[in-house]
Amino acid sequence: MSWFDNNEMWEVFYDCMFDSESFVLAKKQCQQIIQLVNKPVNSVLDLACGPGRHVLGFAEMEIDTTGVDLSAYLLNQAANLIDHEKLNATLIHCDMLAYQPNQKFDLITNLFTSFGYYPNPTENQLLLEKAYQWLNQKGTLVIDTFGKEQAAHSIEPVHCTEYDNGDLRFERPLLIDNMNVYSNEWVLVRDNQAFRWEYEHFVYSANELTAMLKQAGFKQVEIYGSLDKQDYDLSAERLVAVARK
Repeated sequence: MSWFDNNEMWEVFYDCMFDSESFVLAKKQCQQIIQLVNKPVNSVLDLACGPGRHVLGFAEMEIDTTGVDLSAYLLNQAANLIDHEKLNATLIHCDMLAYQPNQKFDLITNLFTSFGYYPNPTENQLLLEKAYQWLNQKGTLVIDTFGKEQAAHSIEPVHCTEYDNGDLRFERPLLIDNMNVYSNEWVLVRDNQAFRWEYEHFVYSANELTAMLKQAGFKQVEIYGSLDKQDYDLSAERLVAVARK
């Protein structure tokens, strides 16, 4: 089982990863993404959509929205929220590389550091190539992730986050394999219990991600440090790539 397909893990860590504020933020991010695209968007595919935070945001904008994710638990959360908000959106339970769309999209998104999950680098490249194929002519792919530059600049041996419900989350991140892989250990302390989770994913620099996107066929790639177009520099908190077909 891949770490991102571990439903028990998602159930334990869900509240600290996807609180109500994160859903409010996602709605704002959807608006920022549409502004980044800067052209009409009638259809969106959100790859690794998780609990549907951005699926909800795009659907509220009356955009034809599809979300794909491998976690049945997270998709179930997304389905419940879509029903509760009485929105229209399509959810697909499958591996991203196994997805076979019956339409093409104006916009494809991959957000919240959901790129680099595959254990073989060629599979991560293949996902970009498939995204290119799934886009309409002059469509746009937006990736929001954590860049290698940021990891190297700001990584801490151990740090702790305290949540409003009293949970404590300890993290021990590392850059391994010649700084190509981001490896992290989480320990969540809740009441009198501790839960441990380890995960790894490939991490890319702005130049590496740009080269991969151009290899996939994208003609223009813009790099930003946030979804509101801040510069990608040492103060940037995110690596945002806007790739145009």
